[in-house]
Amino acid sequence: MVALVADGLSNREIAQELGLSEHTVKKYLFRIFDKLGISSRVELVLYAFSHGGARDAEWVAGASA
Repeated sequence: MVALVADGLSNREIAQELGLSEHTVKKYLFRIFDKLGISSRVELVLYAFSHGGARDAEWVAGASA
């Protein structure tokens, strides 16, 4: 899901991509934000880049997990 956020997809687009409801995506992102102590999608992507290791190259290339 984080890779899709990094690709710039909206909650609705992420839901369609993953076969989930938009509400479920919002709930998952809220829980991720809460657990990591962050408050925005930008912070989530920055956190992922700084902690993601090899996944960074995939995100920069535009791959969607």
